[in-house]
Amino acid sequence: MPIKTKRTYYQLQITLQHIEPPIWRRMLVPGGITFHKLHKIIQAAFDWQDYHEYSFQFEDFLVILPNPDFQFHETEKNPKKFKLEQVIDEYCQFTYEYDFGDGWEHEMIFEKAVQLEEEVHHPVCLDGERHRPPEDVGGPGGYEEFLRVIRDPEDEDHDHMLLWAEKDTGGRKFDPEYFYRQAANRKLAKITC
Repeated sequence: MPIKTKRTYYQLQITLQHIEPPIWRRMLVPGGITFHKLHKIIQAAFDWQDYHEYSFQFEDFLVILPNPDFQFHETEKNPKKFKLEQVIDEYCQFTYEYDFGDGWEHEMIFEKAVQLEEEVHHPVCLDGERHRPPEDVGGPGGYEEFLRVIRDPEDEDHDHMLLWAEKDTGGRKFDPEYFYRQAANRKLAKITC
């Protein structure tokens, strides 16, 4: 009989900042992953489109892709080489920023480490609430204005904004309260770790 091995997973609470009520996900992510893989996991869990730059911000360093136009600073780490397990014990809270123009900051909180059977080879979304804002809506302030417009059928931009947001929903009407965990987990199952 084969011996079942266990793998360490990290339970993370990820909350989009500056938006009320909160938009959040609780995740199990495999140990040993790079920050670039963690970026891909967050993109899938929140259903972001993954066409903007990103970084992970810690108290005394930054995890960010090198830019050929600028010198890589000694306090910067390459997300394709730097691994989550290198810092998770020391830093139980940090920030993930996606889209430097809109400035979507996600608070990352390490809750605990768990051991899972090795048959699980991908991240898992345990829970969450609410749909993330549409891409390129203009940050938290733009999203607040977007919500005001789509909640007012009399607003002259109402229909246009709902139609514009369908680029992010696959043709479904945008619903800020919508979150379907099974759909997130289908996307996450495609990310092997």
